[in-house]
Amino acid sequence: MTWAHYRLTFRLLSPLHVGYRRTGNLMQTRPYVPGRLLWAALTARLTRDAGQGDDKEAYQRVGEQVQRTFRFGYLWPALGEKDNPKTLPNMAYFPWEHKDDYDYLLLGSVMSTSLDPHQTTAHEGSLHEVEYLAPYTRDGCPVFLLGDLWVREDDLPTNLQGWKDALRHIQLGGERGYGWGRVQLEPDSNKSGQQGKESTLGGHKWEEDGSEIVITLKPDGKLEAHALAAGEGALPTEVVQGPVEVLVGWGWYGGRYGLSHAQVAYAPGATCQRGLTVRIGPNGIWQAIP
Repeated sequence: MTWAHYRLTFRLLSPLHVGYRRTGNLMQTRPYVPGRLLWAALTARLTRDAGQGDDKEAYQRVGEQVQRTFRFGYLWPALGEKDNPKTLPNMAYFPWEHKDDYDYLLLGSVMSTSLDPHQTTAHEGSLHEVEYLAPYTRDGCPVFLLGDLWVREDDLPTNLQGWKDALRHIQLGGERGYGWGRVQLEPDSNKSGQQGKESTLGGHKWEEDGSEIVITLKPDGKLEAHALAAGEGALPTEVVQGPVEVLVGWGWYGGRYGLSHAQVAYAPGATCQRGLTVRIGPNGIWQAIP
């Protein structure tokens, strides 16, 4: 079995909120799209396109199939040209490379509250502010999302064959009922050529190792995805330097809806002190090779 590599390019059409944490009244967003979010959006679209949108077991079944036959990279913002918005970018605008203006250019927020219709006043404690990744920078440049995707095309179940069309109709993140998270898959999101096949979006070399995608990290290279920091598959603590956070998510586990087991992981942007080889695990999280 072999993996086909795709470089995805999405045009951001509306504000995008990727849940991160709450600080006071502010609901912060992550400035990128984790692999788990892309997996969930693709799973939901494939399940609904098959006419099984009302079957919770179908979501779980399709999700497991997608996890087995796809490997997800994280999606990172990229800036288009203000005067020529149809020109597609080929380089991500990583926050660790643009610390001075990243938040200013790309992030915005909207404040709202719930109203009591009987007293024409705001519900107490309902004031909140939602942060988002904007579809245009403050100086008017269109914003895109770039990322890697690997697909085991020779092993795809029949119900996953339409994954390319499904990607054209996904919506990402929160506040989707308000029209947020709309993206447009650009036509150059095709199977990569030889040059694209050699490296990830962040410039790390990748290759196949049996049934896995293996990435070789450069010395002083940055993690472009979360990487396990504790437990089985954890990267050596003496090799990686950077912030650590706990990852949890909602989903169906053991026949019920609840929180996943917590994973302790290095945040994207952490630095690899020396060369290291990792594999891409479920939801695009990087893991040490046993």
